[in-house]
Amino acid sequence: MVDANILIAALLRDSMTRRLVVLGGHDLHVPEYLFDEIETHRDELARRSGQTTHALEEALRILRGHVTEHQEADYVDELGKAGSLLEGRDPKDTPYVALALALPADGIWTEDRGLVS
Repeated sequence: MVDANILIAALLRDSMTRRLVVLGGHDLHVPEYLFDEIETHRDELARRSGQTTHALEEALRILRGHVTEHQEADYVDELGKAGSLLEGRDPKDTPYVALALALPADGIWTEDRGLVS
């Protein structure tokens, strides 16, 4: 499992995070809506990264090829449990925890301090 902040970090700059996503040989999973959120903020991400929109879209295409996307149907049965586990935290993290429970995953790769605390 990998959350949005990791993929966005990999998208924004050539970094160790990007190399781990692309070359690390990890079995990475994400809720498919993550890419909808990235698309919604595409222009802002291009500006922050200093890339053209076309270059950002190409980087996103490459990153997308290294993760497995899951529809909500794949984790819907775990949303209640995930919500309970995250009570009082960011509700946007619920799909990530639900998917981790549904797979089951070894963990969630994140830099979100609210999620790991």
